[in-house]
Amino acid sequence: MSEYAIETRKLTKIFDNRIAVDALDIQTSAGSVLGFVGVNGAGKTTTIRMLMGHLHPTSGQVKTLGNDPRRHNEELKGRVAYVSENMNLPGWITPEGAVKMNTNLYSQWDSSLAESLLDEFELRGSGSYSRLSRGQKRKICILLAICQNAELLIMDEPALGLDVAARHDFLKRILEVACGDKRTVFISSHLLSDLERIVDRIVLIDKGRLLLQGNLEDLKAGVRQLHFAAEVPKEELEQHFQVIRYNHPAAGETLAVVLDFNEQRLHQLCQQNSSAENPRVFGLNLEDIFVELVKNTNGKNEERTEQ
Repeated sequence: MSEYAIETRKLTKIFDNRIAVDALDIQTSAGSVLGFVGVNGAGKTTTIRMLMGHLHPTSGQVKTLGNDPRRHNEELKGRVAYVSENMNLPGWITPEGAVKMNTNLYSQWDSSLAESLLDEFELRGSGSYSRLSRGQKRKICILLAICQNAELLIMDEPALGLDVAARHDFLKRILEVACGDKRTVFISSHLLSDLERIVDRIVLIDKGRLLLQGNLEDLKAGVRQLHFAAEVPKEELEQHFQVIRYNHPAAGETLAVVLDFNEQRLHQLCQQNSSAENPRVFGLNLEDIFVELVKNTNGKNEERTEQ
């Protein structure tokens, strides 16, 4: 069996001569919670549809739970739960009816949790699906995915339409899922502050290509904004750091954002150039890192993988 719950190799999808996903390599170890990040049109939903076997790749390979998702048998399909960006249920079904129907579909279905979530999400007695609010519709879709008790949970913008309190409950439940034995969560979201609370790994793509993949805490530890009270040549900075942004915010000052910061490298830089001593060093949150990478690598097709 593969050590990865999700694995793609040179995964590519082309629509009418437009490259939507471009030679994408992703590895998601079993038991991890991975955040899949990119701007609108970056190729996230297309990638997820290939992970689910709903789209055939133009080239490359994709595996979920060690197998090509297009060839999953019924047993394997039951081990993967999915919430799509625009997921809908039949308009006539009620939340209680959807729970009852799914009870008979999945061997690992958690009936007690489903009954509990009907109350927690305030869905019981809310009427047919067609009459539910947008947030209620997302809640029932999330409920059905969580209670499937699947080995792999793939979610595309699951929090769309949820208010702050509902998102809090959702994130709590996702963490509970992730605590299960070797359960893997792959979640795409524009709400980076939410992702930062629950994921342990990040994959960032832009224009269908991988920009960065790695452990979230390692990424955050390595990305720093350096503000020098002197002009430090970019060439000198690049001898010690991987620089993704460099500019002079004011005369006689230098600002740089680097991907591979550590104190030893900064010390070496200061020894080389005394003008670089005592810079102000700032950490960045996930949203700031995302903006810096997308803005400053746009069109450069630079791929970075953190171990």
